[in-house]
Amino acid sequence: MTSPPSQPRTDRRVWLRLVARVRPHRGTLALAVLASLVAAGAASVWASLVGPLAQGVVKGGEVTWGPFVLAREDLVFRLPLAIVGVALVKGLGGWLHAGWMARVAQGVLGTLRRDLYGRLLSLPPGWFEQRHSGELLSRFTSDVAQVEFSVSQALSTLAKDTLQILGLLTVCLVIDWRLFLVVFVVLPGTILPVSRFSKAAKRTATKGQASLGALSMLTAEQLHNLPVVQGYRLEGAALEQFDAEQDRYLGVMKRSLFIRGAFSPTTEFLGLIGVAAAVVLGARAVLAEPALAGRLVSFLAAALLLYQPLKALSHTAQQVSQGAGAAARLFEVLDAVPEPDAGAEARPLSSCLKLEGVRLTWPDGREALQGVDFEVGAGEMVALVGPSGAGKSSVLAVLLGFVRPSQGEVKWDGASLSSLSRRSVRAHLAWVPQEPVLLSGTVRDNLKLGKAGADDAALWQALTRAHAADFVKALPKGLDEEVGERGARLSGGQRQRLAIARAFLVEPSLLLLDEPTSALDAATEAEVQAGLAELMVGRTTLVVAHRLSTVRRAQRIVVLKDGVVAESGTHEALVAKGGVYARLLQAAHGDALA
Repeated sequence: MTSPPSQPRTDRRVWLRLVARVRPHRGTLALAVLASLVAAGAASVWASLVGPLAQGVVKGGEVTWGPFVLAREDLVFRLPLAIVGVALVKGLGGWLHAGWMARVAQGVLGTLRRDLYGRLLSLPPGWFEQRHSGELLSRFTSDVAQVEFSVSQALSTLAKDTLQILGLLTVCLVIDWRLFLVVFVVLPGTILPVSRFSKAAKRTATKGQASLGALSMLTAEQLHNLPVVQGYRLEGAALEQFDAEQDRYLGVMKRSLFIRGAFSPTTEFLGLIGVAAAVVLGARAVLAEPALAGRLVSFLAAALLLYQPLKALSHTAQQVSQGAGAAARLFEVLDAVPEPDAGAEARPLSSCLKLEGVRLTWPDGREALQGVDFEVGAGEMVALVGPSGAGKSSVLAVLLGFVRPSQGEVKWDGASLSSLSRRSVRAHLAWVPQEPVLLSGTVRDNLKLGKAGADDAALWQALTRAHAADFVKALPKGLDEEVGERGARLSGGQRQRLAIARAFLVEPSLLLLDEPTSALDAATEAEVQAGLAELMVGRTTLVVAHRLSTVRRAQRIVVLKDGVVAESGTHEALVAKGGVYARLLQAAHGDALA
């Protein structure tokens, strides 16, 4: 069963952090605001022209527009043309505003997406072990998309519609301050329901994003382990889990959709009350003074033009609330603190690698290493053996810099590993895990992970030394053959030989091998072992051994048990001692160690 991810706290600081990301794009933002001002001004002028036009058509004769007196011929030709021209200016301003604001939004979200991915790449493996990959993928996809939509909507409408509302309200005030007060008294009444709806929408949006993350987490886990699900006939149980998780998500979304559905009608209803009151009062004023008819038409035109921007702003409030929940989940990842990678540049290992009293405690309190002491001399091959859970993989994790020792030190040619840059240390070592890791792409792409600038000649040389050249040549596209997701289009042995060829390209001073021949058959293993023997000449090698054939070739064997070094020596000496190593051999019945 999967547990739903924690729901991050959302508040106004989330949007302040997003707004701060607009600063690099302030030039484009200024142009968008300018275009919005033009559009808002044009809308206000358009509304003020409608009244005189209607009055002139109905009454005939001269009409006034501000300080201007318009004759009959102006009403027939010039005023309609002016209205059309103003409408064109309004449309052009709106178009330019939308384009520039979209550019700002894409710039902000592009930087946010890159920062998020960069932070994920910088976090240690231990951070990911406490989180599910499906839930993190949901943040990177659906949460980013939600923030992108919200930011693009919010940035566009907040500037344009706010300015338009202010301009139209100014027109209403200039036309008739009494009617303006009627509308102005009603508008603040919308603040309370808008505030309540926004808070409710924010809560449901945060829950919805968290629930969607849990659903993505479950789906990714079941599909990733599909062979196990099918092998144990668990398709029905997996579908039941999916249905239960989806029901929880749909329950949250139903409430969210209900809140969003009631939001716009409520604000529209309150706004129309103000317009209706203005119509009633205005009609009475016109009955008493017919000359006010033109002003009333302009006032109502401006009031009705307020409808669309007010509706857009209410929709923006919903988008902001939903985006706040998604943005908070993204900032939770961005706020994760990566371990600093400061220190001196490491040189190739030339003397020895030494572990002194290394202890390692995992975040859940498990003690993986409880004081490990051993060293590997330059050019020496040391085999690390022990029962399952003895700490072999933990030693490799410490050497690779994936975790830091709780106590003790690792010395690299006498210098503490903690005083050296992790990236510089990794530049001098090659790690071949027991399960080979290939990325989606071609054979060439995966080999160049070892050495980005390697030419084809170097790639074929590495493949030949790893005894992988023959099968690569047999592929339809050779080096350009796609390996599939996680190398799924290749056999286990082929994947392992590519991983070994990649290690040849690194030309490291330290080899960390987790029994790289374990996935190969006997004939292929013999070929690869010959290549590995060549690779290990003059290089320091630490190999986690699971096979007796590997152990016998080691110059020294270090036996771990319960996170400490139980014994150390040559194969013959340890067998003669009759201790932990001898018992492992006896229990393994010959060629396989734990």
